[in-house]
Amino acid sequence: MEEDMNISEILVQITEENQTRKILEILNECENIEEAKKKVRNLLN
Repeated sequence: MEEDMNISEILVQITEENQTRKILEILNECENIEEAKKKVRNLLN
């Protein structure tokens, strides 16, 4: 059971890191903050 919790925690951490990388990539690609906000909002859809 404890091992399953650790695997779950690792998966959550990896998912959060990947999402952060995706957001940073969007920020680097955008010309202005409004474009960046729109693209980040689209991640929620």
